[in-house]
Amino acid sequence: MVSTPRGPAPERLAQLFSSPLLATRRRSVAAATALLLAATGTGASLAATQVTVKNPGGMNAVGPVNTEYGFPSWYEDSSKTRVELCLDAENPLCGFLPGDIPDETAPISFPGNFPDEAFYMLAGSELALPGGGRAVLVLGLEAAFANTVTDGDQVVFGRQRIVVKGAPANSTLTFQHPYGTITIDTDGAGDGKLVEDISPAVGNFTTALKSNIGPFLKWDPATAPAAPEGYLGDPGQDHTVTGSPTGYNKFSVNGGGLTLETDQFTVQGKISTNQGVNGDSAVLNGNMIDVFASSGNGAQLQVDGQAGAFETTPMLSDPDTGRYYARIQFTGSAPASVKVTNIGDKPASSSQISVSKPSGVSITKAIYDGTNLTVGALSTVGYPLTVTGLGTLEEPAAGTPSEKSFPVKAPPASVTVKTATGGSVSMPVTISGGTATPVGLAPVTPAPDPGPVVDTGSGSVPGETQPTTAVATAASTAITRGGTVQLDGSASTGAATYKWTQVSGPTATISSDTAAKPTVTVPYYAKTTDTAPLTAKSNDPIQLQLIVTDKNGIGSAPASVSLTVQTDTVAVAGSRHRLNKELLIAGTSTLAGNTAVLVPATTVVIYDATPGRAVTKIGTAQVDTLGAWSYKTKPGPNRQITSVLVQSSRGGTATGVLATR
Repeated sequence: MVSTPRGPAPERLAQLFSSPLLATRRRSVAAATALLLAATGTGASLAATQVTVKNPGGMNAVGPVNTEYGFPSWYEDSSKTRVELCLDAENPLCGFLPGDIPDETAPISFPGNFPDEAFYMLAGSELALPGGGRAVLVLGLEAAFANTVTDGDQVVFGRQRIVVKGAPANSTLTFQHPYGTITIDTDGAGDGKLVEDISPAVGNFTTALKSNIGPFLKWDPATAPAAPEGYLGDPGQDHTVTGSPTGYNKFSVNGGGLTLETDQFTVQGKISTNQGVNGDSAVLNGNMIDVFASSGNGAQLQVDGQAGAFETTPMLSDPDTGRYYARIQFTGSAPASVKVTNIGDKPASSSQISVSKPSGVSITKAIYDGTNLTVGALSTVGYPLTVTGLGTLEEPAAGTPSEKSFPVKAPPASVTVKTATGGSVSMPVTISGGTATPVGLAPVTPAPDPGPVVDTGSGSVPGETQPTTAVATAASTAITRGGTVQLDGSASTGAATYKWTQVSGPTATISSDTAAKPTVTVPYYAKTTDTAPLTAKSNDPIQLQLIVTDKNGIGSAPASVSLTVQTDTVAVAGSRHRLNKELLIAGTSTLAGNTAVLVPATTVVIYDATPGRAVTKIGTAQVDTLGAWSYKTKPGPNRQITSVLVQSSRGGTATGVLATR
């Protein structure tokens, strides 16, 4: 193992970040990104400067945004360790350097006295090279600003970075570190570098979850001293670490005649004690405001008082739910917003919620049959209602919804209905029919998330170093028969084209297999036009696959997404056939977990399954909003029915016995 003595940790951290990317520590992310992009097109080099072994999935969650400073309250790695920003200017474990905080004599506050960069985790290591050269590694999860320390400019990104000085010239060096492997080509002076930032997107704090960082490195407890309580380590000391998902908790180089390794790292990071707070909604209701929020179990949430309007009010919660609620009575004019604070967090986290008025309108129907989009709505605040982009709904007969059909060729994904008083409500459009759209040229899809910004330093090659990676998700992991779920491949990197295919499961329809965000639909099972029972049905999960191709025609590895097919539970109960008098067949249809009104309603097809004769169709029935259905006729068939088979449009099947008296 080879390592080198180094100076005090604060100066060493400054060295780790003193590169052309951050020639001054306060250069904006936008300016640094521009420099990165410019550097990738200069010089001549081999093509080996790249990340060769990646580490996806090291982080899996991001906490609520703290509106005091606009960054997430915490990030969580795959081992369930959470870290938060260390924002104490006087705490050496936070690792701030001289000049990081505008006024080092005052507490950190946003935006006037806030650092332009801070870290959820920062780890560094260094290799001494023969002849006085060195290779410096930086691994970090950084909070910074796109331009200046102002609200709306906040970004968070995961960084892996290696800077090489004085190595063997014109060589390809292979570096291994806890999160993967990087190869770097050196130039004639023996210099080279690679910086990968994923991804400095303003306000989009989930992009950092796609980086190579995680699980967070921490001091190895098997090596004394132990890490300070509540921290990953002390940035002022070198130490062995744990956390590598592969078990390689070292930094090494091979190639160009070098074989060097060290297990010494500096580590900075504060283990999160904060839970954060999500302000879900605040709804005006007369002289009351109903405030809804969510946080971790046992959080201490309050609605901050406003002078002359209302007093500070604690929020109530049911145990182990994470839900919080308060009803605030105010005086005077209704406030435009309220602030919810988690006083149990240190520093306290908060969320500002705009106060909204109840819409006074509900949508009862939004169905497109291939020709007409039929919209229905009920209003408690008067008519007419405006259907955005389509037209108006006039006042209906008393007690009935207002309903109208609009002829359209391209229905919206959802409809929004507005009242004259400013209330509005939206609902997804259900497709009930229509023929396939004629094929044509593949549509040009919007550019996806740009993904990694990579700087290979002087000696790099023009072109992209970003890999082509497919990422497939779905708006829901469950789908009902006759229902629709949107797929999403827009988080894929390097994608010029998309190709979705179904691998297994019940036959489904993909709206456009070349779109970034198509929808998938599962057809109904039983139909009212059926004349004989259906005998084959698969409720296996629907497995879908996405492959993306870059502009050079190079395809990605497939990404998969699975949808569970939900079917209703059908039962026959309270049924009888009094020969030559009455036939009554009744029962229920329930869909687990569903509380909404199904549109269109579920239908059942009923067959005579009396033993000793052929199965024949009796009729159909529609399931009401309470999940009940019935079929009744007098005097009924002239031969005794003792058993029935019932099949549902939502996939359920049941048999039942009929009483004969």
